[in-house]
Amino acid sequence: MKAYLGIDGGGTRTRSLLVSETGEVLGRAVVGPSNVQQVSMENLYENLQLLMDQTFDGLPEGVEYVSCCFGLAGAASAKNKDDIREMLVNLTPVPSEQPILTSDAHIALIGALANRPGLMLIAGTGSICLGRDEDGVTHRTGGWGPAYDDLGSGSWIGQQAMKATFQEYDGRRPGGAWQRHVLGRLHCDSIEELLSKMKIGEISNPHIAALAPMVIQLAQGGVDSAEEIVDGAIHELVRMVVVTHRKSKLAEAPLILMGGMLEKSEIFSARFAQALKEAAPNIQIHKRLMAPIIGAVVVACKKSQDGLPLELEKALRAELIR
Repeated sequence: MKAYLGIDGGGTRTRSLLVSETGEVLGRAVVGPSNVQQVSMENLYENLQLLMDQTFDGLPEGVEYVSCCFGLAGAASAKNKDDIREMLVNLTPVPSEQPILTSDAHIALIGALANRPGLMLIAGTGSICLGRDEDGVTHRTGGWGPAYDDLGSGSWIGQQAMKATFQEYDGRRPGGAWQRHVLGRLHCDSIEELLSKMKIGEISNPHIAALAPMVIQLAQGGVDSAEEIVDGAIHELVRMVVVTHRKSKLAEAPLILMGGMLEKSEIFSARFAQALKEAAPNIQIHKRLMAPIIGAVVVACKKSQDGLPLELEKALRAELIR
């Protein structure tokens, strides 16, 4: 019997799902992070080996071959892809095809659309929009990191709040809410303390991104400069979707929304939906069909040229509720 293994690895946790050809769950596990840009090769190996040990523990007899897909955060732009692929080869305790290494965003796209054409926008700490055309080709817009891109994301919004804070401090903008709110959220008593914590890395990008909900609250409270930041973020996200839609050459396209900015803030997501409706009425927002981990299983199945049997697809769809 052949089995399919999907891995969904991010900066916080890594999940596995091992299923049979009929969709029977043979194993699953959760371990620590596997973002290839943030963890060492040694830690990556240790976490993935632990994941495999737990996933294959108690494996039924009859599983002779496994097709694997590892969707790991940071893999799309990793410089050491070949080293990672080589490491993955020996992880499974049963024979397997050459493991597929791809990004967590890619498996999220496949899962969200159930391997069908459409668009997916992720806006959390970072931002990226992916489109899947009629031929199964993936098109990307954005997602180049907080230093130069990730427009409209939590990082971008937080950075705008930081800029407003510094400008307010030295008089380039009128005194207002920025210093008080930003310093309070970052637990600093002064600009000098803020700069010191940033310099030593005590305040880093995740902390800056965590300012986004505060900015949205200030915008709701009538702070004009916060309103401008939120409007700018929504504009950039809509632009990413429109550009990706054009690249994908789709007529009417379903759009899946993912990430904390769009899934946890009803105010922000509602404003985004209205702006998108005005800019591109032929793009319709839909709920995701399957989870990212299911997308990894689908990629493993498709890559092995087994297709996606209806029985297996139905079982994978049911797995979304877990």
